[in-house]
Amino acid sequence: MKIQYLGKRTISLFLAAGLTAAVMTGCGSKKQAAAVPELIEPVGVDVDTVKVKKMNLSSENSYKGEVIPEIKGLYFTSSGNIDKLLVGEGDKVKKGQLLATLTSANSGVKKLQKQLDNKKSENKDINYTTQCGIDRMKEELSQLKKSKKNAKQKEQIKGLKMQIIEKEQDIKLEQLRFRQQKETQALEIKQMKEDIVDAKQQTKESKLYSPVNGEIISTTGGSGYMVQGGATAINVADMDKPRIRTEYIASSELGKASTYLATVNGKQYKVKVEEQQEATALDVEMGQAELPSNTWFDFEEEVHLKVGDSATIDLYNNTAKDALVVPSNAVFKAKNESYVYLMQGNAKKKTPVTIGTVTDAYTQLLTGVKEGDVVYVQS
Repeated sequence: MKIQYLGKRTISLFLAAGLTAAVMTGCGSKKQAAAVPELIEPVGVDVDTVKVKKMNLSSENSYKGEVIPEIKGLYFTSSGNIDKLLVGEGDKVKKGQLLATLTSANSGVKKLQKQLDNKKSENKDINYTTQCGIDRMKEELSQLKKSKKNAKQKEQIKGLKMQIIEKEQDIKLEQLRFRQQKETQALEIKQMKEDIVDAKQQTKESKLYSPVNGEIISTTGGSGYMVQGGATAINVADMDKPRIRTEYIASSELGKASTYLATVNGKQYKVKVEEQQEATALDVEMGQAELPSNTWFDFEEEVHLKVGDSATIDLYNNTAKDALVVPSNAVFKAKNESYVYLMQGNAKKKTPVTIGTVTDAYTQLLTGVKEGDVVYVQS
């Protein structure tokens, strides 16, 4: 015989005594098993229930993090020795402030400029000498013409005429050479000026300036230290641009999420994840690489947060609108089966269900129940 209980149920001492007597009674020395009622709930305990309801549901994973400043790694484009390191760890810097220079950063420009000045002076002297030579030839031509004019004898006139023709040709050739000389000089001067521009650019690249208002996090070496082009020499923290650092989150988890939200001091912000390089599982297993230790998120909009504040990153996915849900502790599982207990009056009916989106608090039921059904909830 099966006894069903209503609400808060109790069993009378009389009934308990009768059941006990039924169990204890038997023929001879044999003990006979009596049918004992299956208790659905412990004596004197309420049955906790809840109605199936509709709500928007999202799967959510949360990760603890911290607000940190964006770190900018500064580097020289060419290799060399540090000439001057003007800052140290912890120093506050302003945007545009000179932080470090490479050895003899300006010497190349100064040397080229001196060469250019010398070349201009040399060209000036050469051109002056050439022009003087042409002027002298013109003066000689003028004298020949005067002599021809004053000559009386035909042979003398004929000889002077030939000299005049030759002198005029010499002058034309010298003038042509002079023009070519000037063109060559102009090309040389142009090239030297271009070399100076390049050298100035290299000089500029041999100096490190702070791109932000911030704080020096670290420096590489000091004066005289050899640095490689492209290798970070100084790290500066941009205190005006906070970001969030969390424990490492696998890209597979990040890829599932449709939305990333950061919560700082009770306020939520939209964030985006920084692309992270990950080693393959085989590389990690073989000891050839390690997984990253952190994941970084940047705010999608400008925010003003204090560096060091605690933060939480929530990854939302599998959003289900108007989902039929029950508390997650109302769902039972056995092997490959999921089920709930529908309340029918005071009895529970085991009912298979199909599960959808699951969160810590709620589980979506795709089949087996309808809105308003009452289900049992285990405490």
